[in-house]
Amino acid sequence: MAMEKNRTVLNTETETQRLTLGIVVLPGFTLSALSLFLDPFRLAADDKDKSRQIRCGWKICTLTGLPVESSSGMAVEPTAPIGALDDCDYIVVVGGVLPHYRPGQNTLIEVLKRADRQKKNVIGLCTAAFIVAEAGLLEDRNCCVNWFHKDDFLQLFDGFTADTTSLFHRSGRHFTCAGGLGAASLALSIIQAEISEELARKSASILMFPYELLTSEQPALSFNGVRSPMIRKAIRIFEETLEDPLAMAEVARRLGISTRQMERGFRLGLGKTAFQVREELRVQRAKELLMSGNASLLEVAVASGFTDTRSMNRSFLRQSQSLPRTYKNSR
Repeated sequence: MAMEKNRTVLNTETETQRLTLGIVVLPGFTLSALSLFLDPFRLAADDKDKSRQIRCGWKICTLTGLPVESSSGMAVEPTAPIGALDDCDYIVVVGGVLPHYRPGQNTLIEVLKRADRQKKNVIGLCTAAFIVAEAGLLEDRNCCVNWFHKDDFLQLFDGFTADTTSLFHRSGRHFTCAGGLGAASLALSIIQAEISEELARKSASILMFPYELLTSEQPALSFNGVRSPMIRKAIRIFEETLEDPLAMAEVARRLGISTRQMERGFRLGLGKTAFQVREELRVQRAKELLMSGNASLLEVAVASGFTDTRSMNRSFLRQSQSLPRTYKNSR
């Protein structure tokens, strides 16, 4: 990954040039997104376990200057005023639970636009990616979001693409990240490019984080043991379009391969056809809906991508499952 700058790691006793992060935590922010992003920098900043801010430094800010409570209830106090962001190389905004996202946060949007004018890098973690999109900073109009928030994002941002397969996405100088493991992966990628690969690997090793995830994709909900990136991406597409399934030719087109190549990959990787895998996902979704709600059999069938209850029944039998009404009656 090519960054704007390339810093050389010096002896920590004589290091004078630091990478600086200005981190803005928003009300209801996700604690894991903050900690998974910040800890790799803490480990890379110093030798051994001293945690001194030598190779890189960070400032925690809030919009009001007051402590902010995370979605888990743990509060974080700011270590610097919001104006301190002007002195930082990267501006990182950490969001969280979607109900706390409010369009039109003009103060924060102006902070991000000013950072962009100053040629700084802006990062949106978790739902703060929505704010980076709202600020108009994504050149390719493609935003990395969690699959869980895809529909919410697309409803708010017409003409944008929601990237739910990448752990993080770069658009020009700026980044969006769905949070979770993606926050650590993005942090390690920046350390690798801005400081050194050696220190990125050191941080990953201490955190017991697989270094190969730096360029990996968001895991699919199902078939987590699959090694093939093509199959994982196809499964992600199946999951996202389960209620309104795509033709297999369209799935293959989105993967950039032919239908024959896709089917061959599924047979070699899973010993099943792509249709069989998608059918398993449909049956799994239907069972969850049957056992957790009061929807009718027809409503469950439609929500799971079946045309009617008869086709749902046939799929359940092909999967060696009891008939759908059995799961509904067992609640």
